[in-house]
Amino acid sequence: MLDVVCFGEILWDMFETRPRGGAVLPVAREYRRELGGAPANVATGLARLGARVAVVGGVGRDSFGEALVAHLASDGVDVRFVVKLPNRTGLTFVTRDEAGEPAFLFYRHDSADLSVRAKHVVPAMGRARWALVGSSTLMTRDLARATTRFLDVAERAGASLFVDLNVRAHLWPSRRAMERAIGELVRRADVVKASDADLRAVAGGAAGLGWLERHAPQATWLVTRGPGVASAIGKHGSIDVPAVRARCVDATGAGDAFIAGALATLVAARAVPRSASWSAPGVWRTALRAGHMMGKKAVSRPGAVAGLVDLGRARAVIESAAPRRESGAS
Repeated sequence: MLDVVCFGEILWDMFETRPRGGAVLPVAREYRRELGGAPANVATGLARLGARVAVVGGVGRDSFGEALVAHLASDGVDVRFVVKLPNRTGLTFVTRDEAGEPAFLFYRHDSADLSVRAKHVVPAMGRARWALVGSSTLMTRDLARATTRFLDVAERAGASLFVDLNVRAHLWPSRRAMERAIGELVRRADVVKASDADLRAVAGGAAGLGWLERHAPQATWLVTRGPGVASAIGKHGSIDVPAVRARCVDATGAGDAFIAGALATLVAARAVPRSASWSAPGVWRTALRAGHMMGKKAVSRPGAVAGLVDLGRARAVIESAAPRRESGAS
């Protein structure tokens, strides 16, 4: 059985390459491609941490799609559930300001990542200890139906559900549709990860924790606040762990890397709802620590997963959460 299966977008992020010296152009002449799409980023982070992980999503039958599948497979991600479609592979162009904060220009009209349908989802895709989905797969009717189908097969297979709030209010047809769809998703969740900005966006500027209390009262919440404190709130109580100080070259994928570290910890600890480790504060403290360590790695280089290298320390922290084997009697 897989540890985690990640459902959603797989695409290339095209990063602007700035010339050294000289004037900054409105549009760069050179770009470098890096893996993109939150589920693909999370899957790669998990695989590099040693988890058994697969990704479910669509790529085109083109050279960009072939390169994406090869990239994921080279990191140890199981790609048997990647759906190859006649649509073009999705691309996103990324520019960054001086603080490393990205701005995105999407070239994804009818792209393969948005064209996965319910008919493409088979029961084998849900056979994992954890299923991860993000709120971005709910924005179109057909992709939302595919998401629901994936949630159903994962639930029937006994997978726990990890929901990543990735709120882009301007991409939805209406705020009401966004709030309803995301609210229904998090009601099914065992863990909801959200940044403070995501919570403000989905709650319309209101207190984000109040929105979670209304829509996901049974879930554990992982709330990040950029370079500030992250919190884990659930049956174990409330735990706060400050972020690791880091120079931010590129913030793209920082949240995805955080999820990879936190979810890898839950896998290592065998922490699922109703297990003993689920209510252990130390497990969640370790999950936050590992998430911060992975986030620091992610922001160190341009690209969501380019900085996720030399992960020995993060893996050691994660493995510390594993249940200890009792020695036999002498």
